[in-house]
Amino acid sequence: IAGEQGFKVDKDGFQEAMKEQQERARAAHTKVSAKVATPDTTKLDQSKLVNDETAVKATIAMLGKEGVEISEARDGQEVTIILDDNPFHAEGGGQLSDTGVLCAAEGKAQVTDAQALPNGLVYLIAEITEGVLRTDDAVDIAVDKQRHMNLARNHTATHLLQAALRKVLGNHVNQAGSLVTPDHLRFDFTHFSPVTQDELDKIEALVNEEILKAVPVTIEEMALDAAKEKGAMALFGEKYGDRVRVIRFGSSIELCGGTHIPTTGMIGYFKVVSESAIAAG
Repeated sequence: IAGEQGFKVDKDGFQEAMKEQQERARAAHTKVSAKVATPDTTKLDQSKLVNDETAVKATIAMLGKEGVEISEARDGQEVTIILDDNPFHAEGGGQLSDTGVLCAAEGKAQVTDAQALPNGLVYLIAEITEGVLRTDDAVDIAVDKQRHMNLARNHTATHLLQAALRKVLGNHVNQAGSLVTPDHLRFDFTHFSPVTQDELDKIEALVNEEILKAVPVTIEEMALDAAKEKGAMALFGEKYGDRVRVIRFGSSIELCGGTHIPTTGMIGYFKVVSESAIAAG
């Protein structure tokens, strides 16, 4: 095709550029792996580690750097931190994590990410911005409330969107992935054809109807079997234990580990800005 258009393909140059890109990708992967590696947490008594989104004070239970436990971290270092009382919501189910600030007597840290280990233990990724933080330090916690609320708005909106998609396109629609950020959401779903503009308009209108109704959002924990008996729908990418969180608003009942707002009215307004196919089927 290039030859027909009067061009030549520099195959050697392409292979060299591809080699450079592969090296860049490997270096980036190594950097990320080192950043999120946690020390051995088996010595921690997990019964004394709790997740409480209302917590404003905590004690540092463990500090780590590049997968090794450390006793203190100083200005400029990027570390992992485990708190005994953690209010940061971890990334999961497509939703990005909370961020915020930790302040100790002799130092301060900027929390840039929160992740959960398979056993549910949440660890923070943070940069020490002032002084020094040590294991057993008491810290004051300031979660970024605006970001937390914006994430919650967009997460609740994904539930409303799924319900509207199923109502307009049919019950064959299933979630196949999602991304929830503070300023937008992306929702992947299964369907057999492009969505028409008329269908998009109906979907958007249905979501906004639910927002205007200001439907209360209730959250309760129960046994997985009990949730299934109530007809709760599981969401893509979520892993469920024996106890699950059940989110209910209107006729919608779903299992979900994400953050939500008290009422759909707090979403404000919902707008579809684009729709496209990401893969065959």
